Amino acid sequence: MNCRQRALAALDHKEPDRVPLDFGGRHTTLHRYAHRALMQHLGLTGPEPPLRSYHTYLVEPDRQLLQRFERVSALFFPRPPSDYVFAIDPATNSYVDEWGTTYSMPPDGYYYDVCAVPLADVETEEDLGRYRWPNPTDPARIAGLQGEVKAAHEAGEKVLMMCSATPGLWELSWYLFGFEQAYVNLAANQPLVEAFTERLLEWQMAYWDMVLGVVGAYLDLVQIGEDLGGQSGPLMSPNTFRRIYKPRLRRLVDAIKQKTRARVYLHSCGSIYWAIPDLIECGIQVLNPVQVNAAEMDSARLKREFGRDLTFWGGGCDPVVLQTGTPRDVVEEVKRRIHDLAPGGGFVFGSVHNIQANVPPENIVAMFDAALEFGGYPTAV
Repeated sequence: MNCRQRALAALDHKEPDRVPLDFGGRHTTLHRYAHRALMQHLGLTGPEPPLRSYHTYLVEPDRQLLQRFERVSALFFPRPPSDYVFAIDPATNSYVDEWGTTYSMPPDGYYYDVCAVPLADVETEEDLGRYRWPNPTDPARIAGLQGEVKAAHEAGEKVLMMCSATPGLWELSWYLFGFEQAYVNLAANQPLVEAFTERLLEWQMAYWDMVLGVVGAYLDLVQIGEDLGGQSGPLMSPNTFRRIYKPRLRRLVDAIKQKTRARVYLHSCGSIYWAIPDLIECGIQVLNPVQVNAAEMDSARLKREFGRDLTFWGGGCDPVVLQTGTPRDVVEEVKRRIHDLAPGGGFVFGSVHNIQANVPPENIVAMFDAALEFGGYPTAV
């Protein structure tokens, strides 16, 4: 089996020859510093890889690493709109994104942190009406996309994933209002929350209508995001999620599925056990990153209760073990997750979220080598 065949079998809840691996995928790639250390550890040389995200300082891995490990997915991202040019201000080491949010990396920092937001002073729907939204259907966003996706489809080597242009309906509010103000709004200004969320839903639906009209026939996965959990529990009350966000998430997924047969892949961090039945009702078919070290996210329980409805993408190793354990600890952790999640298919192995800056390179190697060694079907771990 090649990567595509292996991943499609898993997505169909069938057992391929072995568990598919996704090193360097949408939410399974590396921080730039971890990438440097891994290249050095393996005795590889090459130019600094391009950044996939300045905000989180994530890279598109070097081809030598993609050959050493396995990535089953081919990723496609929207292009910038025609009226936006990305630029770093060297005086402040900062940049402004297309939404008007400013990011800056402090000296010796690891990320470009949010430092100024465009909707900080917005209090009413009238105020919100004065905000200049980016154009979701700017043709520049899909320039050259159809040819790239079609060629990858014809090559038949990877499963093809089209990525969202924005974070989720709740998550983007952090970046535009600020994290604290987003919570203040949720508690004390729900008319504004409803107006903003509805407007963003319309934006996302327009974006996906354009994109899927061009490449929907070739795709295997459509990626959206909505962070709903922290380490110990929900980021909002379940009732608030079900009243404000769940109906709109369902409308978004329904709109996507009207344009493509691709599966909908949701990235949602943290402790989200409480929300998984809701996500399944909304039409989510693939769940990432499967944060197995968060509260109520035991991998055996997740598989037992939701394995018929979801493919788990990620979940391969507790990130605390990956960063602080020994290679032997990592191997034992990988064996546990394969034991829990692999039977019957429905599992694509990957790191739990992106590999962070200080993860020892020997542990990265141990994680993926263990997945290869112990991930064969029928599983024996």
